[in-house]
This record gives sequence, C-alpha cells and structure tokens, in this order.
Amino acid sequence: DDLHRALSVWPEFEPYSTELIQAYPPAVEGYHQLNLFDHRVSLTLMLGEAETMFEQLDARVDAWYLDGFAPGKNPDMWTQDLFQQMARLSHEDTRFSTFTAAGFVRRGLEAAGFSVNKVKGFGQKREMLAGVMTATASSGQNQPWFQVPEFTPATKRVAVVGAGIAGVTTAWALANRGWQVELIDKQDDLAQEGSGNPAGVILPRISLDHSAEAEFYNSAYFHALRELEKTSVDDTTHNWQMSGVIQLASSERIKKQIKQLDVPAELAHAISAERASDISGMTITDEALYYPRAGWLCPQQLCRLLLEQASDRITVHYHRELSRLESVHNRWQLHDVEDGVICETDAVVLANANGVKNIKQTAWLAVEAVRGQISYLPATTRSQQIHTPICYEGYILPQRDGQHVMGATFKPGQDSIAVNLPEHEENLAQLEHWLPDITTVDAASLHGRAALRAVASDRMPLVGAVVDIAHFKNTYADLQKGKPASQYQPAICYAGLYVNVGHGARGLTSCFLSADLIAAQLNNEPLPVSRRVQYALNPTRFMVRALKKGQLVKNENNNNTTDDLSGHKCTGGL
Repeated sequence: DDLHRALSVWPEFEPYSTELIQAYPPAVEGYHQLNLFDHRVSLTLMLGEAETMFEQLDARVDAWYLDGFAPGKNPDMWTQDLFQQMARLSHEDTRFSTFTAAGFVRRGLEAAGFSVNKVKGFGQKREMLAGVMTATASSGQNQPWFQVPEFTPATKRVAVVGAGIAGVTTAWALANRGWQVELIDKQDDLAQEGSGNPAGVILPRISLDHSAEAEFYNSAYFHALRELEKTSVDDTTHNWQMSGVIQLASSERIKKQIKQLDVPAELAHAISAERASDISGMTITDEALYYPRAGWLCPQQLCRLLLEQASDRITVHYHRELSRLESVHNRWQLHDVEDGVICETDAVVLANANGVKNIKQTAWLAVEAVRGQISYLPATTRSQQIHTPICYEGYILPQRDGQHVMGATFKPGQDSIAVNLPEHEENLAQLEHWLPDITTVDAASLHGRAALRAVASDRMPLVGAVVDIAHFKNTYADLQKGKPASQYQPAICYAGLYVNVGHGARGLTSCFLSADLIAAQLNNEPLPVSRRVQYALNPTRFMVRALKKGQLVKNENNNNTTDDLSGHKCTGGL
C-alpha cells in the first residue's frame, strides 16, 4: 500500500509501477528476485537488516545510491561496517552518490576507499556527496571452496541436458538472457521422467527456524508464483490453479508450526477446522495450515509453454542420451551413447537428475534415486467436492477429467518404475486415514505412475558450478585442521560446466529460482540468493562437510580418496 501510494505521484510511469507492484513480494525476510519488463530488468530485493543483507550479497556493483533516510534519524544504515561492505562489493571506478553531506559519512566512505566530493544538491539541498572507488577491494570470500567462478565464453551457446522441469526452466532462463540453447533429452518428449506426473503441487517449505533451507524455499516459492502468474496472463491455456493448499496437522512438526508460526499471512497461516472444511470442501476435524497463494498445475504443460515462449532460442534434441562430455579447444563436446556428437557448446548445464552419476565429471555428486508412485483415484460424488489440494503425509488433488491424483510414496534405494499394488495400498491407506469415507475403491483396481526422483540427503537441490573433484580434495584435504579460510585458494571448476539437480518432490517450487541462479552464474550477474543459500545449494557442500570432519577414507582397491558419507545429514546451513 505504501509503495502504491508513493508511485501514484507519477502517473506517467503507471505501466511500469503497476508491474512492479504486482511482482512485489510479501515482507518475508531474505532475497527476492523480480524479473521485470520482459526480463529486461532484474531487481533483487533484500528484505532484512542492511548490514546482514549486504554481508550475504555476492555481486559486483557499478553504482550506489545511499538513501537510508537522514543519518541522524536512522544511524544503523550509516555504519563503518556497511561502508566496508560497499567497498567489498565495488570495483575500481564504482560510483556513488547520496543526498546527505554529513561529515562522518564522508570520512567513513573515504576510509573504505572511496574518493568523496561535495557537489551541488537538488531542490533546497545545498550540497550532497558523490564519488568513486579508487582502491581495489578484496572480495572478502569467507568460504573460497564455494566461490562462484567467473565465466567468459566466446559465444553465448549452451547445452542443457534434461527436458524435465529443472532443464526446461534453466533453458528458458538462459534464453531470456540471449543464450542459444541446445536442450537434450533421451526420451521422445518433454517431462517424461520425474516431471511427468499429470499434476503437481506448488507450496512453500515452512520452517520455524531461520535456516538457509527456509530462506531458499521461501524465496523460491514466491519466485515461482511470480513467474507462473505472468505466464498465466500471457497464455490463457495455461492450467495454473492458484487455489490455495491445505496442510493437515499430520505430524508433530506441522502441529508445532500451527501453534508457533509467525510469518506473513500471504505465506501461511493457521486456520480453524471449520475454515479448513469450508476452503477444502472436505470435513476437517483439526486446525490446519493454509497456504493461500499455493496451487497446482500440469508440469508437462508448463514445460511446453515455457519452450514455446522461447522457441526462437531453444533447439530440442530428443532420443539423444548423453554418455560423456569432452573438452575440445575450450568448448564442450557432448557425445551420445553411440558416440555421436550431439552438439558443441561453450557451456553445459546438467539437469538430468540421476543421470549426472553416469558422467565422469559429476559421478561423485551426492544424489540418490528415490522411487515415488502416485495413484489415480476415480472421482466420486463426495470427492468431487474437493476444491483445493489437501496435504497430509501424502496429498490428494482436485479431480480433473474424472480422476484425482494422490500420492506419493517415497522409496529410497529402489530403481524400478513399474507400478505396484503395495504402493497403491499405501497411498489409499493414507487417504482413508486423513479423509475417511471419501471412497470405497479397491486398491487393486487403481492405475498410477511411478518415477525416480533425484534427492540429496538434506532435501536441498544441487545447483552451481562443477569442480575438478580430484583437485578439490587435494586443495582442501586439511580442512579439519581449522586453518583460516584466507589461506586457501578458490576451488578450480570446469569452465562452463554446471549442474541443477536433486529437486526431489519440490521441483515445481524450487526450479525457477535455481534456474535463475544458474543463469546468473553463467552471465556473471549478481546472484539472486544470499551467500548462505548459495553455499547450502553448492554441489560440493557434502564434500566440504566430510573434509572438515576428516571423513574422507582410502579406497581399499586403489589410492584414490572417496567420500565416506554414510548416514551423513546436512541441515542446509553450512
């Protein structure tokens, strides 16, 4: 409301201010990436305490405008620590201006390395400050093993391997930045594996703590909603249903959240059993969580729509299974299983889920295949009253074409994708426990679909540049000794090689932001996430944790070191 009132002073900017206001996120702490005006402008909003937010920023800034209200009224915005963060994020010739002419601001900026001048002010302001960075600031990288490498390709040609939701959103994000994309998949159509369910839910990952995981999923959720709402406006055939989602109190964790949750209502809020019943169309007997902006859609239809929007910059190669990557004259050659060259590009993004384990450069990545099966439940007179997705230990979606999607099982260590009766029975038992009397169907009569998800043990995706793992282990072999990070060099990465995998069951929520993170790294843009989130998504995070604990062991069959990550768990904040 404040933003709308302020911008209304300039009615000539109404087309732009309207789009900004529509995209503006709720006051949820963290980073929020807004892609505006047909992706011509990317706005990164950092909602939180200024010093904390800038400490977490990974960017190179060309210009600063300091507008933290008058220093006397808001002293916390005008500290030497904040000036030092400005210096860290600046390069030689970075410029600044500010309405204030306070002496301590001038002295603080000079101490940080800026050349400062008094210049004529505006309106009734007699003088103001402006200047330029004259020193070469340190990057201040406090964890060099996670440092994002700069990438300077000869051309903007990239191959994205995997045509599921992770690969398609990545291809789309890069195409929107002017890249020519070769999208490669071993199947004969889009979204045929983990992204192939006929419908899926987009909802936040609620947490009572302030972990990197919570920050990532909050930002990713609102980012996905913004992109989906825009595509819904652009294409009326899009099936995005922003119906809201009900989360039943199906675990102690959810019960605790219902009692203690303190977040903006646009993210989530507790509702009474009566209200939950009204919204869902079913009889709910206990308090529940309600996600008012969440919803559901068909992943394959979304993938198809995104490819259509960027069809002039994306070429799709079906029936081509990647078998190996070869670096030839500073470019990547992608070979298929018959050793034919699929294409040659400057950069490669592997978004092929568990397929990364079959590629030499990424075989070490800590992802595992987890089987999941959904069941198709014939709609009944009673079940047709379901208005919104209802989540418990599983979920059920409103009917479409006479059937509901319900599921899904979670079976680590199983690699079969054959539909089986025991998992139909499991899905049906969960439904009957939480929503009794909704159906009398026999599990043996159900049809369904099974697929393999790629999952990391901390349930966070793996997103970022791929390191030379042998060099990485040697460089950081003594991390357990507690040496200062400043004594280590940044990790050596394969130039132009990235991964975007491990989204598990939350890919519809996490993939849009992850795709923008990959695109930002390829373009040397400011990152759309905080440093701690980037660290928590980094593909080497499990390796770093193991090295710090001295958990790398010798393989009995050779002299190479390998991970001993059995039972290893990571909470997402490193």
